[in-house]
Formats: sequence, structure tokens, C-alpha cells
Amino acid sequence: MKHAINLSILTLFFFVLNSCKKEDAKSKTDLITQKTWMIQKVESKEGTNPWEDDFPNWDACSKDDRYIFRVNNTYEFNEGLTKCDPTDPQIFDSGSWAFTNNETKLLIGSDEFTIIALTETNLIISVQESVGGVAYQVQITFSNK
Repeated sequence: MKHAINLSILTLFFFVLNSCKKEDAKSKTDLITQKTWMIQKVESKEGTNPWEDDFPNWDACSKDDRYIFRVNNTYEFNEGLTKCDPTDPQIFDSGSWAFTNNETKLLIGSDEFTIIALTETNLIISVQESVGGVAYQVQITFSNK
């Protein structure tokens, strides 16, 4: 009888344990489309030089811009609450976006970025650029907090 009770308790324990499964992890599409993003940092560096954050030098009217990625693979870059020029359109860029290369890259329009991190609250992407024949790495950090 004691064996039957222990077996019943053990069966009940496993039933409860299995019914309390962790929520499924969110897909990258879920993560990028669930909220509106804002830039927090724009860093650049040449070669092995240290990263330099240029975002503090941006105009305040550009710091509140909103970046929206939709489930239907369209994006909208929005002026946010303040415009640098009142005659500018509220939506300053829009088009299509997609994940590429096993979701390690983010294609926004015709520009492809490497995804450094994508979490519930942060998106960090990077790209190589060349200005005047000098190669730079640019890293952009977004937040949706």
C-alpha cells in the first residue's frame, strides 16, 4: 500500500511539473515587432581604435525618433514627438525589412546589418561603412524601455 501511495504522489508530481511548462521563447520576429524602438547609442570606430559614441552630439529632435518593425515585414521610421523641421513629414522612411542568414542579419530596405543582440528590451546592430576611403564599423543600440 505504501508503494502505491508513493507512486501516486510521484505521478501527481510529474503531472504538475509538466503542466507548468515554461512559456515558449519568443521568436526574433516577436521580439523586434512587439514594441517601438528608439536609438540609445550610435558608436563608430576605425580599425582597432576604441568605440566613440556620437549620439550625444545629435540634435534633440533626432533623439526622439521612433523605429517600428511590423509583423508583415514593413518598417516605419517616425519623427517622434519633435521634428527638426516642422515641414518634414512625420514618417521619414518606410519600406520592407527581413531577417537573413539564419536570422543573424537584419535587412532594412537595401541595407543589411549584423545583429549583435536582440532581446525584449534591446536591439544592437552593426554595419561596416566606408567614408572617404576609410573603413568604419558602426554599431547602433536601440531600446524600447
